[in-house]
Amino acid sequence: MKTEIKEFSDLIQDGGRLPTGWNLKVIINDDNLAYLASYEPTREAILVDPMREDYAELLKLVRSFEGYRFLFTMDTHTHADHVSCAFPMARELKTSYLMHAASPSSKAQIRISKDCEIPTSAGPMKFLTTPGHTVDGLVLIWGPFLFGGDTLMYGDTGRDDLPGGNPEAHFESLQKIKTHARLEMFMLPNHDGRGGRISSWKTQLEVNASLTQDRTTFVAEAGAYVGPSPKNLKESLFENCK
Repeated sequence: MKTEIKEFSDLIQDGGRLPTGWNLKVIINDDNLAYLASYEPTREAILVDPMREDYAELLKLVRSFEGYRFLFTMDTHTHADHVSCAFPMARELKTSYLMHAASPSSKAQIRISKDCEIPTSAGPMKFLTTPGHTVDGLVLIWGPFLFGGDTLMYGDTGRDDLPGGNPEAHFESLQKIKTHARLEMFMLPNHDGRGGRISSWKTQLEVNASLTQDRTTFVAEAGAYVGPSPKNLKESLFENCK
């Protein structure tokens, strides 16, 4: 798998533009997406969902952000399809590694146990606990960005048939997100099989049927899905749960 680093403008599907000062680098490897989001006026940045195979390229990327303060690195959930490098990147950046309080990882230094808001110089940062795909799902809202993890995909949601999956909890998490998302926000998924698509929340409400389904329909469809196991499921869970 080859690592690609693309700009927001390369991937936006509906013509949206970032507000002045905000920037986004998207690290793409197969269908995996990681993000380096930053706000130039306050020189703040975060790194979300980085994977081990991208480590060398990530080092080059973060070193180009000289003078920026990385607030943390983060995994939106315990990944079952790739090994995270969020913890070693946190050490490289001299910052903290953030996960949900329910994460089995012993490496996380900041743990989010409930919905909360944390102030930053660039503006408030909102964490939403979003179980469903896993028990330790987190969605982060910062500035114009909504980091969907595997709770949300472009036009879809993450699967609920892997360890910790729960369609009922997933439905409730989607309803929670809908109360916090604004139409102009940009939803950033952790996976996309079509090159790393990004869109506004307004577009997601139009193209993502999961966001308008009633509970019975969503739970039935999500609960009926059984897909092949990720190729590196055992290694990913073993390493990410250390």
